[in-house]
Amino acid sequence: MNKLINSKILNGLVIFGIVITVIALLFTPLVLTAFFKTQGVYNSNLPIIISVAIYICAIPYLVALVYLKKLCKLIGSKEAFSRNIPRIINWIGISAFSEVVLFNIVNVGLYYFYGLYFYALTVFSCIIVTFVSAIIGFFALVSSNLFNRVIEIKEENDATI
Repeated sequence: MNKLINSKILNGLVIFGIVITVIALLFTPLVLTAFFKTQGVYNSNLPIIISVAIYICAIPYLVALVYLKKLCKLIGSKEAFSRNIPRIINWIGISAFSEVVLFNIVNVGLYYFYGLYFYALTVFSCIIVTFVSAIIGFFALVSSNLFNRVIEIKEENDATI
């Protein structure tokens, strides 16, 4: 019973995260346009460029959230030791590593092609996103291997009984 409630709460949080992310992505161009107009920047394509950069960086994040939702659904069901779980965790790790690459490429592109460099904000965000995404990626890959081993032990145990 407790496991079912925890799984439902986690699934609800993941759905909430997906909805909030999609809403934030939908309003990004509007907020950026309003921000640049208040700063006196008119007739510029900067809001579109930054919005596209944010959308590119959001792709791996949304993919990871969708796979996390699938993972929550599998863990909450009777298939807690499914062979799909390590594959899903692997995809979450791949999404995290691709976020490292995409985020840094987008930042370098914004700097070199458009001269957008926000000093400490750019450096700190690059370091933090790279570090956190790399840690999540490594953790997901290790967890995937660990879960594969757990499934093998369970199958071996089921075969001996």
